[in-house]
Amino acid sequence: MTEDFFAYQAQTSPHPLALKIDRGQGSYLYDDQGKSYLDFVAGVSANTLGHQPERVKRAISDQLDKYMHVMVYGEFIQSPQVDLCRFLADKLPERLNCTYLTNSGTEATEGAIKLAKRLTGRAEIVAARNAYHGNTQGAMSVCGREEQNRAYRPLIPGSRFIRFNNEADLKVIDHNTAAVILETIQGGAGFIRPEPGYLKKVSNRCEQVGALLILDEIQSGKGLGGGMPIGAFISSKENMSVFTENPKLGHITTFGGHPV
Repeated sequence: MTEDFFAYQAQTSPHPLALKIDRGQGSYLYDDQGKSYLDFVAGVSANTLGHQPERVKRAISDQLDKYMHVMVYGEFIQSPQVDLCRFLADKLPERLNCTYLTNSGTEATEGAIKLAKRLTGRAEIVAARNAYHGNTQGAMSVCGREEQNRAYRPLIPGSRFIRFNNEADLKVIDHNTAAVILETIQGGAGFIRPEPGYLKKVSNRCEQVGALLILDEIQSGKGLGGGMPIGAFISSKENMSVFTENPKLGHITTFGGHPV
């Protein structure tokens, strides 16, 4: 199988780990020889409940017995989606009450940027240097990491960059800004936490100029699905309503919010 792995499957680094995984249990992975490995990677932070969590497996099994995929997102009433959206609304500030479920964090970034441009009629996005928001062209355009972006230029225009935790740079946010997008904790840059009061000052500046603030938990929020592919972006019901018309189906996903 190792030969087939290198022959037929695209790799993402010059020297893949090429560890043949047979199964996972709790905090351990096991290869095809039965050797155990303490899994510090944890699915790149997605497996916060460990491998094979019983409640997750049971929920998957129960849903498989009902249906898997039925329609693009937001058209049919599906209880797994409705229940999750209500759960998230209960945990968030009152005005963050409407959720759009996606397949990944990158897709959530793309949706949030589209929403900001649609609501403000502006095209400029302000982001932080050394940020990580995903790997599609749109998401990479707001990642201020030249070593990652260089090979894929030109990216989507209209991005400006500030230094994370630098209050002097907030003057970059102006009346041309559709949104400011920041990680709540900068993951790829070295797990940098915002200084006390910094995000509040960013929020205040956005309100002054009529820009939206996108707080991205693309890494810290990975445990949302217990190891299953899922993402979400959340705003008010009023804001999200712009996706329903002019054009109809203004933002769609085939598998986002998959009931399984």
